[in-house]
Amino acid sequence: MEIKTIDHIPAGSPIAGNIDNIAIFSDVSKIKGLRFPLRIDFFLSILCEHGSLTINYDNRSHTLTANSLIVMRPGHVFHSYTPSPDFRGHAIMVSTRFFGETIPGLTQILPSLTHFHDHPVISLSAADVAQQIEIRNLIQRRAYGITNNGFRTDIVRSLLEALFFETLSLYSSHMGDRTPSSMRRKDALLFGFIQLVEENFHTERSVAYYAERLFVSPKHLSAMIKEASGRTAGDWIDSYVVMEAKKLLRNTGMTIQEISTRLNFANQSFFGKYFKHLTGVSPRQYRSYPNDK
Repeated sequence: MEIKTIDHIPAGSPIAGNIDNIAIFSDVSKIKGLRFPLRIDFFLSILCEHGSLTINYDNRSHTLTANSLIVMRPGHVFHSYTPSPDFRGHAIMVSTRFFGETIPGLTQILPSLTHFHDHPVISLSAADVAQQIEIRNLIQRRAYGITNNGFRTDIVRSLLEALFFETLSLYSSHMGDRTPSSMRRKDALLFGFIQLVEENFHTERSVAYYAERLFVSPKHLSAMIKEASGRTAGDWIDSYVVMEAKKLLRNTGMTIQEISTRLNFANQSFFGKYFKHLTGVSPRQYRSYPNDK
């Protein structure tokens, strides 16, 4: 089996969890079928608990040793990885779409995310490693378990969010002061774009609108956002709109027409087609489904 992208891991694969778009490996030797070079379009974290693991990607090489962690964003190109005979550790892969839906408010944390790109490896204390493993085990049991209490997706998203912020705090302690002005140009553009989307997605869904606000062409904006984040500008806009629509459908008594108006759709029919295109179900169906959908 060739794994080109986490989004396309077959549902029946032993490495695919019951929650779409997350894969957890307790043993890197079980990662089979990769064809290098491989461009990743997912978020990846690898924790080395014992031994070592050498990773060659882009024009770089890093060797993880005991109690070291690497976090990688979409866009890197893997060339090879070599574990030592005594290597022990785990890898967690999360698709950009699932990640974006789980951690939607990015403007406060984006500087740290961009820091991962240039400084991906950090050393952890024994207590930090234990915390990472504890949360990893909880995610794995919930995502891969057979029992479904109706809230499994919500539980996994919450655990993933906890792991993310635990990891972010570890990186933040290593990065010092980093502001949008110190970012690479494409990361600064991503920061400005996400900030504008968070402020305007209720009324504006056009990439051209955000490109004009950022003084770049829509084509340039789309290319830079894709390169910096692994997702297109349109995907980011859609994810904010859909997450807000889901929240309003599940947590308010607003009618579908009222939600359509709140999100600035021309009419309820257009909103329904937009929502179904992105989620696979109609707003009415989504509202009636259990919370694990």
